[in-house]
Order: sequence, then structure tokens, then C-alpha cells
Amino acid sequence: MSVTIRDVAKKAKVSLGTVSRYLNGYKLRESNRIRIEEAIRELGFQENLIAKGLKTNRSMTIGVVLASLTDLFATSVITAAERILAQDNYSIVVCDFESSQSKLEQKLRFLKARSVDGLILFPGSCTSSDALREYLEDEIPVVIVNDDMPDIKTDKVVIDNSGASFRAVEWLIHQNHRDIAIINGDQNTYTGRERYKGYLEALQTYNIEPREEYITYGYFSNRGGYEAAKKLLALEHPPTAIYTANYYMTFGAIIAINEAKIRIPDDISFIGFDHFELSDVINPPLTVVEQPTDRLGELAAKLVLRRVKGDYEGFPARLSVNTRMIIKESVKRL
Repeated sequence: MSVTIRDVAKKAKVSLGTVSRYLNGYKLRESNRIRIEEAIRELGFQENLIAKGLKTNRSMTIGVVLASLTDLFATSVITAAERILAQDNYSIVVCDFESSQSKLEQKLRFLKARSVDGLILFPGSCTSSDALREYLEDEIPVVIVNDDMPDIKTDKVVIDNSGASFRAVEWLIHQNHRDIAIINGDQNTYTGRERYKGYLEALQTYNIEPREEYITYGYFSNRGGYEAAKKLLALEHPPTAIYTANYYMTFGAIIAINEAKIRIPDDISFIGFDHFELSDVINPPLTVVEQPTDRLGELAAKLVLRRVKGDYEGFPARLSVNTRMIIKESVKRL
């Protein structure tokens, strides 16, 4: 005979309502929570999520849509979000749209047809859409991650992209660099525009005139970073420092620098973006901007769960998270 919620309540010596509140993600007194979790473990209780979904009119799933499943930043955020969602017995359904507006529409409608209870969206270079507006019209909670989409009135969790670039370039300036190049992302994206804005603001703050030949674009790709770095290194007066505005462009630029047999930091200083496992393989270790992917995922998950449960206090929320600089050995003081 299967274990029921009543058995758990009896074993934990709490009311049926208290166990129900626990299973629905509400915060309990610590002593009650501990007793309920011990009873669940000892009895081997497994909640019937299908029956629960029918009763509550919820599918117990959250849709996640991102530009590419190979994007380390987005997948790291999703991993952290899934841990939070799982605590409330929610599963995720992940779709990628290959940076295509038409595929974004298709994937959004695919998830909506499967009755997801909420959506976490990484829109990238795609603009808002009719399919996305249908979510809002049908009161399906949407949380947008690291993008603005100003015409969409919904919750957003973003990185302080402009501030991240400002601090990176400012660090180079403090090391007496003035010929500072940027390998930036796609200007059609919110992230690309904001990181470029921070680069310009840092130069302007310290009365350094931006040089057109030092402003390059790698379009958030390895190949783009490689080609942009080669272009910078071939200049008659190359920069003394390069700042790359994402992880993939960082690796592409490093390949170009190594091919040219240019030494970091002796011949050129370098600041990259994002700190994942491969970042520690590069020699010398790079100074990088680290994005708090775990924090972003936790905030996105908690926000979408609040909305699913009917808590719309502070809607639409815009939560901004700061990055941090990891100072290593890739910047030389002039």
C-alpha cells in the first residue's frame, strides 16, 4: 500500500495542512520542516505530481528558452535555476531557438501548448514577439534573463553589463594603459550595447579619446574573437591592452595572440569575460570579469515561482546583479 500525505503527517506529528504547505513550497518553522523531511525519508513518500497537477490546474513544469544549448553562460544559469525549481517539485523543459526569430516564436508556442506554468527566457538578439505577448495576455509568468526588451512589461533579471565593462577598463587604466581595445559582441543585443557603453564611459571618465581602430566586434563567437584580435595585432600602432566582452571571444582572441607568438602580459595585457573551468587552463591565468550565474539562476527561479503562486508584489521587477573582477596575471603595469 502506498504511503499517503496522512501517513507523513502522523509520523511527523504535525497537521495534514502543515505537510500540504511544505509540499507546496511554503516556509515552515524549522522544527516542523525537519520532522516532515525525516518522515518523508523514513516512509519513502513520493508525491503524485500528476494528480497534484490535475488538482491545482498546474503542469508543474517551467519552460526555458535560450539561443543555444552550447551557451555556457545560459546553461550555467539554468542549472542553478533548476535546483531551486526542483525544491518545489517543478521540472523544466528546455528549448533552443538558434538565434532565429521565427524559431523563437515556434518554441514559445510549443511550450505554451504543453501548458507550462511559467517561462524563463534568454532572448539574445531576438526582439519581442506575438507569441511572447500571448503568455502575458494569458497571465503565464515570464522572467527575462540578461536582456531588456523594453516593450515587454514583465520581470527581468539582468547583469550590470555596463558596470562590468567600466570596471574592467578602469582596471587597465589604473595600470597606466591608455591604448585599450575592445572586442565586443553584437550591437543588436542588449548585452553587446551595454558592455560597449561601459567601455566608452570608462575612457571618457579618464579623458581618453576612443580610437575607432581599437573598437572591434567578435559577435560573441570564438571565430569572431580570433578575427578581431588578428586585426588589432596587425595595426601599425597596436593596443597595449585588449578587453574581450564574452567567454567565447576571449578564447578566440587568445588563440590569435598565441599564433602571433605575442606574450601575455609582457607584450600585451588582456582582460577576458566569464570564469568557467577552461579559464584556468590558460597560461598565464587571465584577469576576467566573472558573472554570478548561480545567483542569476536562483533569482530567476524564485521570481517565476512567486508569480506562479499568485504573488505579484513589485511587478514588474527588475533585479540587477553585479559582476566581480578576478585579478590574475594577464595585466602588466606600464
